[in-house]
Amino acid sequence: MASSVLRVPWCFLLLALSGCEPALPDSTDVSPGADVALGTSESDIRIANSLRTQELVVNAIAANHDANEALSTNSLESLFDPDEIIAGPQSDLIRNQLRDPYAQRFMAYLVGCALGEGETLEWLNPLQPGSSQRSEWAGSAGLCPWWRTEAPGDACLKRVTACLLARNNGLGYRVELSMRGELHEPALSIAEPFALDAWTTPIDQLPTAPAPLSSAVPCDTRTVGAGRDCGWTMHSVGWCPAGQTIAVGAGGPQSCPSGTPLGSSSGARMALRVCHGIAGCDSTDDVRHVASSQGCSPGSTNPLPSASTDPSVRFTCPATGGYFTVMTAPWDSSAEGTANVGVTAGVQAPLSERAVYRIREGAFYGNLFGRDALRDDINVTVTLVSKNPDRYAIKRPRSPQVKPIFKDLYACYDPGWVYGMAYATYRVCALPGTNEDCAAQVTGPCWDSNPLAAHRCEQQDGPLLGGDGDFERCRDLSNTLWTEPVTVYLNGACDLVDEQHRDLCKRWTEPPPPQDVSRGTGKK
Repeated sequence: MASSVLRVPWCFLLLALSGCEPALPDSTDVSPGADVALGTSESDIRIANSLRTQELVVNAIAANHDANEALSTNSLESLFDPDEIIAGPQSDLIRNQLRDPYAQRFMAYLVGCALGEGETLEWLNPLQPGSSQRSEWAGSAGLCPWWRTEAPGDACLKRVTACLLARNNGLGYRVELSMRGELHEPALSIAEPFALDAWTTPIDQLPTAPAPLSSAVPCDTRTVGAGRDCGWTMHSVGWCPAGQTIAVGAGGPQSCPSGTPLGSSSGARMALRVCHGIAGCDSTDDVRHVASSQGCSPGSTNPLPSASTDPSVRFTCPATGGYFTVMTAPWDSSAEGTANVGVTAGVQAPLSERAVYRIREGAFYGNLFGRDALRDDINVTVTLVSKNPDRYAIKRPRSPQVKPIFKDLYACYDPGWVYGMAYATYRVCALPGTNEDCAAQVTGPCWDSNPLAAHRCEQQDGPLLGGDGDFERCRDLSNTLWTEPVTVYLNGACDLVDEQHRDLCKRWTEPPPPQDVSRGTGKK
């Protein structure tokens, strides 16, 4: 590459979206027994309900001038990792500020945005007894993996900012999203570009649930049958043609007791489950559970694949069509087998992330890092209460706040929204409809098909990966140019809107049904 800058797409990153909470009083006492053990394992960042607006903008690390400066000018290991920490005023301050539960949540999501999947950052939880303080935060998106061992650069901070802001919303639900964009970093900083996900794995947790589905959790004891709600694998997402009767199989026929087999099973007898939507389901879910199958002879106890025990599910699609999810599991939870899933001809499955997340929401950009990122009158502090070593007071700004707490956090909206400004404000403000307690300033539409109309971004499809629809080179209200924006795509237009505000998620047009089929196998 001739250029000294590597520009690679970081497309289709699936992350759990976060939310906001009611306003807090200006001070909060925290004792060691408080519920703050969050983000301490790989599953916590996946199952945590939300990164609430208050946790994002008034936590004791990001919203403290000295702590924010320390975070943005040092490696994560030097401030947090007990084996690598550099003793001194900055690491001492960070440890003190971590007594704030909001700060712990914020850092869990920051590490999730910065470090890659499979990476963890160890830290000491000051609110736990000395013998059990060692904890870890898990990486996910990998947008700035070198932050672990070295100070982040400007592009890294902007990219992580955009990721954090994109994961904040007004519901408090765990909603999955697809983030798209481009990297602008020195060539040695990233070994590989992020690859487009050709196979979307279903969600294993419903938006309003505090934990993953029971069916997604390993079985505690040996259990057999397709009716069990443990030990299932989230296999794939498909599109169900409107009103058609279709079949999904792992060796079973299109219609029991005979017919052309769909797919195959090997290694062990397998079971199938089909659910409505893009998330898995338990057998007790009367709304979303379509059917579970353990073959045309369900009463058989044969543990091996056979014509009578290989599973298949036949069902009629809704009149409007829609997504469906396939789950697989060994019939015997203690066995290991493979399901090679097949579907009726003409059915779109398995779907890529591009096909599952089709609603372009808008772009998020800015920088929440550095001493000058905050308003001068904002400084969240953690102080000792009455010389009691077990109690601390956390001083936060009063709510509501009319002016943004951070100077340079921005969001623009896709022109497909009928009420774009109202939707975007609802999305980034803790008090929707008031323009108060907002995490970001809404700058207007990201794009407009009329070249003479005002819009905030210079591109609506970055040049590195055609067709992914990422907004690039976006401007704030002062016309300052920002690189490293995040463009968010949703599965459904109303994913982030509650029942009382459904008008906000109206779109001028809906995207057409998915028309892409993965070229990969159906094995899982």
